[in-house]
Amino acid sequence: MSAPERDPSPIALAAGDWCLRLAERRLAPEEVDAFEAWMSADPAHREAFDRASFIWRALDGRAAPPELVGIRMDALGALHEDEPAQAPAPARWRDWRAISAIAAAFVLVVIAGLVLLTGGPATYETGIGERRIVMLDDGSRLSLDAASEVSVDYDGDRRALRLIRGRARFDVARDPLRPFSVAAGDKLVVATGTSFSVELLTRRVEVVLYEGRVSVLRAPADGAAPRPVTLARGQHAEQALRPGTQLALADDGGGAASLTPVDPARTLSWEAGQLAFTDEPLARAAERMNRYSRTEIAVADLAAASLPISGVFNTNDPQSFVEGITGVFPIASERTGDRIVLRSAPAQ
Repeated sequence: MSAPERDPSPIALAAGDWCLRLAERRLAPEEVDAFEAWMSADPAHREAFDRASFIWRALDGRAAPPELVGIRMDALGALHEDEPAQAPAPARWRDWRAISAIAAAFVLVVIAGLVLLTGGPATYETGIGERRIVMLDDGSRLSLDAASEVSVDYDGDRRALRLIRGRARFDVARDPLRPFSVAAGDKLVVATGTSFSVELLTRRVEVVLYEGRVSVLRAPADGAAPRPVTLARGQHAEQALRPGTQLALADDGGGAASLTPVDPARTLSWEAGQLAFTDEPLARAAERMNRYSRTEIAVADLAAASLPISGVFNTNDPQSFVEGITGVFPIASERTGDRIVLRSAPAQ
């Protein structure tokens, strides 16, 4: 027998009420003062408002059918503000399940909304060896790695970005009424105000969270509804992804995601012109190095490609990278023009 649903707490009710007022009309000056006072009175108020407004905006579209509106109100009623240590596990699980379901519905609203736009998205890109920082219209900060490209599509209801190639870090300006989404392959990362990076590699997407919290969804190629990404034991990735962790996902629509702790400073070393690797397969390390030099590093065989590489390398010196690899591992290198091929050395 399932546990009975609890009534929402006063904080959850207040958060839902403020969310409704902000979504449907402009606040009077005295209401603005009251809202700011309520938000600053307790950190729990701001957290509750962020969660409530995320759910509200996720389904507050012109084409939202009645059943989605019903889900929206049920989800708002499911928000409980007990302390984590005191909240019973079933209640916390209901909250996460509701947020995941609404986040999936939000992806459908975003995709449907694309056909209503009259203008194309803005595109920011970098060439080989180039890095770039862009301040977006809402105050968010976009940091592009070399050989990377991001499209940005804002309107009054949403902030939709797509990582087309490479890697980018997103420092998101807080705007609970306009969730910030980054699509990469068949994955979608949704946030309201946080800091994270997304990287597209060969058959792989990596998300590193630095601050806040994000939802990570998978959009199946067959057009089915997007669903939350899960880890090996069935846990939703958004529940486990915390600042200082990295989520790795296969970019082929299948397979469970993996979660590992990381050193945030090392994962951002590319912003300072270095690449730091910790037991990184040689093929993946070479792929990252290739963003910074017109001298391509290729790996010829699977044995060499899987060698675990650790160390810090300057992005503008591919030759030192090659020398470091061949000096430690039984790897031979052969250079032809602007291409260096690494392969397993024959046994002596």
